[in-house]
Amino acid sequence: MTMTDPGASEPRLIAGRWRRVSRSECARTYPAELTVGPGSRYLGRRDPDQGLPVWDVGTARMPDETTLVMSTSSDELVSYAIEVAADRFTVTAPDGCVVVFERQA
Repeated sequence: MTMTDPGASEPRLIAGRWRRVSRSECARTYPAELTVGPGSRYLGRRDPDQGLPVWDVGTARMPDETTLVMSTSSDELVSYAIEVAADRFTVTAPDGCVVVFERQA
């Protein structure tokens, strides 16, 4: 019997603080700032003129290097395609919206 590491899907590739750089209308439904911490938890912060972002607070998992599973503000678990490169990551939502985040110092 093989045991799987419970932390194996923790999103280590995107751990840290991020700022959304995409400005499209659909991208503005995602948080202006995103902090992904230990234990697969995240916190999204919105701009003052922004409504409730799709990602507010919840869990983030990466079952593999190309998939990000986030709990949304409606508590739904949604899978996104993700591409991580240096200090940026790009997610593609199921509706086709592409959102780019850049690492903060």
